[in-house]
Amino acid sequence: MVGSAKDLVEATARVVLDARGRTAGSGEEFDKVLGDAHRAIEHQVGPGVAADAAVRQAATSARKLAGVLRELRNTYGTGHGRSALPLLEDEILETCVDAALLWTRWALRRLQLVLLGSLQPLIADLRSASFSRGSLATRLAAVDLPHLQTADQRQLGVAVGQRASRNTFTVRADGVEACAQSQDAAAWPLGYREGVVEGLFLDQFGQLHLDEQARAPRLAVEILAPHPDRTRILVELAERIFRSAWSQDLRLIWRHVVTEMHLAQRLLGDGTAEQVWSAIIEHLQATGEKYEALQQ
Repeated sequence: MVGSAKDLVEATARVVLDARGRTAGSGEEFDKVLGDAHRAIEHQVGPGVAADAAVRQAATSARKLAGVLRELRNTYGTGHGRSALPLLEDEILETCVDAALLWTRWALRRLQLVLLGSLQPLIADLRSASFSRGSLATRLAAVDLPHLQTADQRQLGVAVGQRASRNTFTVRADGVEACAQSQDAAAWPLGYREGVVEGLFLDQFGQLHLDEQARAPRLAVEILAPHPDRTRILVELAERIFRSAWSQDLRLIWRHVVTEMHLAQRLLGDGTAEQVWSAIIEHLQATGEKYEALQQ
């Protein structure tokens, strides 16, 4: 029991470090592994996690208690050849179990948020996994979207926009519509907004592709509303649209898309941005007519 209690804490600490991309060396001391793991998740954010200083202090006390397991294991536990068994009082066993479980339970509660908030697995899941209502919102909170690097925010936004354009309503509600309805550029940072807009129009193969209900134009305009450089974003988007082939699905709904583009243009409220938007509309109109002519 004494040896297993110490092993449980060390194994949990090593899993935490692995999840953070900071694998501990096989020869690293127990105290260092435990301390590094604790610091790696001490300030983890997410649903249900308290940021209160008193809670962190309590968790630190739990770590210190778990740290005593090394000494107890050396004195009483497995892993050492002995000529005689040491005297083991019940309180020693109970202290070891309590110390191990107290810190491990705290760490595992936060570890699940670390796993939920891992960026690349989330992006991979947006390619193919199913999402129930609210699950993306939980994972965006766990990934700590506002504090990601701008490039990572944008990459995640592209994946969310592309999944929404494939008519996954739960992703559209949690990751696109929630952003469009908010003017808070801190909660929904600019890099993420740029990425979502791109993903709403261009799929992972670089083709122009919009959702079957053509909600993308209005959502894109609303998402860019608080962006101080939305004209530049639209110029870059237009350049990519002009160079992109169309998906087969878009060829069936392009007239609906053009109609929605005209309606969304009224919301831009910026002359230069409206000119860029008009250029996109003209391109869609001309290209759509060419596709139709080829089918005749």
